[in-house]
Amino acid sequence: MNRHIFLNNDKSSHPKFNRQRNVGGNKKSEEENQEEIEQNEKKIIEEYQKEKLREYNITFYAKRKNRNIKRTIQFSKYIDIIKIKFYTIFNSDLKLKFLEKYGITPIEYKDFNKTVIFEIVDLSLFEYFKNHIQAIIDSPRGTSYQNKEYNILALIYKFEFIDSKARILTYINEGVLLNFIESVDSVFIEQKEILFNYLKEKKLNYSYSEDHDSILEIQKIQKDEIQFIADNFDIIKAIVSSRTQKLRPGYNGPIRDYEFEIEFKDYITTVGIIDTGVERIQPLKNIILKNNIDHTGNGAFWDEVGHGTMVAGLVALGDEFYNNIKEIYNAKAKIFVIKVLQQDNDPLDIPRLLDDIKFAKRNYGIRIFNMSLVIPNAKKYNETFSQFSYELDKLAFEEDILIFISVGNFNSDSLKALIFEEPHPDHDYPDFFYKLDSTTQVHSCEDTNICSPSESLNNVSIGALAGNMEDIDHSDITPNELYPAYYTRKFHYDYSQTINSQIIKQKNKHLNKPDFVFYGGDLFDAKAGLEILRSPMVIDDKFYGRSCGTSLATPLITSYAAEILNEYPTLRTQTIKALLVNSANYFKPLHFKDKPETLLKSLIGFGKPNKTELIENNDNCITFIVEDSIKIGEIINIPIILPSYIKNSGNKLQFDISLCYSFLPTKDNQLDYLPLHMSFSLVKNVDVKIYENAVQKDFSIKNSITWSEDHFGIDNRQFSNSQFMSYRIQPNDFNNLNDIVALAVRCLSKNDYISELSKSSHEFSIVIKITEILTNEGKGTENLYSEMLNINNHIEILNNLDSELNPELDAEN
Repeated sequence: MNRHIFLNNDKSSHPKFNRQRNVGGNKKSEEENQEEIEQNEKKIIEEYQKEKLREYNITFYAKRKNRNIKRTIQFSKYIDIIKIKFYTIFNSDLKLKFLEKYGITPIEYKDFNKTVIFEIVDLSLFEYFKNHIQAIIDSPRGTSYQNKEYNILALIYKFEFIDSKARILTYINEGVLLNFIESVDSVFIEQKEILFNYLKEKKLNYSYSEDHDSILEIQKIQKDEIQFIADNFDIIKAIVSSRTQKLRPGYNGPIRDYEFEIEFKDYITTVGIIDTGVERIQPLKNIILKNNIDHTGNGAFWDEVGHGTMVAGLVALGDEFYNNIKEIYNAKAKIFVIKVLQQDNDPLDIPRLLDDIKFAKRNYGIRIFNMSLVIPNAKKYNETFSQFSYELDKLAFEEDILIFISVGNFNSDSLKALIFEEPHPDHDYPDFFYKLDSTTQVHSCEDTNICSPSESLNNVSIGALAGNMEDIDHSDITPNELYPAYYTRKFHYDYSQTINSQIIKQKNKHLNKPDFVFYGGDLFDAKAGLEILRSPMVIDDKFYGRSCGTSLATPLITSYAAEILNEYPTLRTQTIKALLVNSANYFKPLHFKDKPETLLKSLIGFGKPNKTELIENNDNCITFIVEDSIKIGEIINIPIILPSYIKNSGNKLQFDISLCYSFLPTKDNQLDYLPLHMSFSLVKNVDVKIYENAVQKDFSIKNSITWSEDHFGIDNRQFSNSQFMSYRIQPNDFNNLNDIVALAVRCLSKNDYISELSKSSHEFSIVIKITEILTNEGKGTENLYSEMLNINNHIEILNNLDSELNPELDAEN
């Protein structure tokens, strides 16, 4: 077996590199020129803008007055919140100006930081805001903003007061999640204490954790109580629902009795199944651990809806169950049950779940989790990160864990109605997913966006293909089994839209969800579903059934991750993610030929992982792994020696390189959510000091080989912590390389975070797959895998096959 290898060639590093993108270094960027044009255009106060500001002003003070009237609890101080939409990005310089001039400070950034939620911290200074708005409204026609004391207000597109209506985003009375603002004011503590007292007086059961102190979940509450909380407690930023989406479109038809058993090795990894419980059905009984977590009080091993049992079976058996018919299968993972739901659309106790995940990692060493459930509302186009995804990203960073999350399914009943009962060209595949100029009155393409928390960046999100892994294409409503399923969901970023009337310039080709797709079956025809395990105790569908959804695709990729850990148990979780990224690929289906290029990617991410490349290599390929760390401002150069026979063979070398890194997210700040930038490139093996003043041509192999991600305009740009690039070295390129290339890795931070992020190094994982393209097969070819091992320093990745389990984690025997 040609196993993956740690690359251990002597690296070199330098604390500085040339950050100029332009060769001359003095030219203004396209973004800067556009920004300057936009600001020049806004120097004159337009009459239509005065009228808008007049309307906003009247509405603002009406809402503010009404909120004060509705208050029934007296506090020592109140917190008023204002939302301002800007034409431009609200940066740290503007933050200081608005604080000093108008007494308002940001508590949340949205719309790529062009929309900001402010707390009014100085009422006397805020009077200037009121007066300056009125001065603009009353100004004579043709008045210029230039040299006026209110000129900074030229940046405002719209403003509004945040009242109770703006805070209440759900009236569902179960699983109500309160999101708190971030404040250091004493009134915050005062209001929080009184809120707790109110909940106790009303005998409302709630879940709260000091480790996740910006959220509180109420199990059951009446509508009037929700309204009371919103009317009185200024510290409540939003009231949302934690009720989960119905997890599957449905089961179809029983098949047969169990006709197989599962064997397992002691060393295989344990996966946490966050779901509806798992039945101890015969095939799974020996791999389900005695230890468990149960939110419901009904028993972790009672799965009333069958969803968790289905997911556990898919994780344990993986795709081998579908590719080979056997009497005995080897388990890919053991199962640790975290039962969070009794029914498939129950509310989710998020604060408790977060503590449970941390508990499972710290006490049982579980690093891989499957969560085939989401909060049902589709994310709006270009919406910011949810509180749930923020908490999961924070956990993944702090605990080195990886959670595999489904992106959710479009409701099957609604889809059936749209296709069969209310047909319209805009309901057809794939316009159903994206058509902004749609004329249908009953469907919006925004409703096909992903659901929270699948936008989580440190974790892995999964969509579905329509296939069910059978020899015959049984796809039903989806045109082909290899296509993204009709019910799957797409990434919610759409750079073609405007924000506050301005085009979006902060584009990132790597930033995308889902990360991957896998087979999840198709809808409506029983034969189109994926075969799943069922309990023999249910009335229908005993032993086996058929179902479909992203809930099924997710555990199949989780199973791949478990297989990686079984073979390479010491790898970081971000390395597992990088291996999945590196192996994934996809084609462009005919139905997407005339559609925007971004549509397909928004549905499939990096594509479908290739299992054969996750664990081992053939003789013409080698996979090197780099697990390292880097400092802010640093660049690292890692040489890779190439066999001398390559330049005489006429063959090409392909370098498939993936980078993944975990980060501590920034709360309530969309543009700075990921403040840490890393990128890589394949370069000539030069003295690392050259990077301090070098331009691209000084170290580039050729013009077509570029950095994986641009950092220019760093404060106004969103980054991605999952990147992939494919580079090809042609025979004529080898003449200038002296049988050696290098991997360059660089690291930067957004300016507001340099001080904090410079205190430590930042871990990253890189997977480098090098493949010899045999264009002249038989002429001068060798075994690339063995040759690369002979000439490069490397370290074997440990495989603890003889390691014993923690006795607390022994499976049920």
